[in-house]
Amino acid sequence: MEDPPGFRLELHHGEVVQVTRPKYKHGIIQTQIYWLLRTNLKGQGRAMIEFAFRATPDYELRVADVGWVSKARDTRVKRDDYLLGSPDIVVEVLSPSNSIREMVKKRALCFDSGCQQFWLVDPVECLVEVIPRNGTSRLYHSGERIPVGTLTCAVDDIFSEEELD
Repeated sequence: MEDPPGFRLELHHGEVVQVTRPKYKHGIIQTQIYWLLRTNLKGQGRAMIEFAFRATPDYELRVADVGWVSKARDTRVKRDDYLLGSPDIVVEVLSPSNSIREMVKKRALCFDSGCQQFWLVDPVECLVEVIPRNGTSRLYHSGERIPVGTLTCAVDDIFSEEELD
């Protein structure tokens, strides 16, 4: 099936669901996070924007706003297929169309299928909640740094409209 204009299609529990395309600011934030993950985890895996994945072999095709997968998992993915299981890091940039219920369900689905960290990014409050698979979530504010691999990334860089190099 082709995506209808202004939407993308996902498969949720076997049901086709229309999801709106990201607005410009949303896309800027996705790009900033992509570059931060790519830079901080260089050589360790692959980051992608609009990362499509099959959380389960049947009935699920989801898209993370940004995802990162380890090199070991990346090399096993057939290039004309989707990642089986969730990316190791799943990042969701909140938008008015998201509900808390939807994000809780997606987080559970991702953790059940291989995700190690789930990030919720709030562009209105400029906050990032990092939820590890087996740990306590942490809320990061302006002026703080999020540990990513052996490095850290500044929360302020995520919400900056200046391009990262």
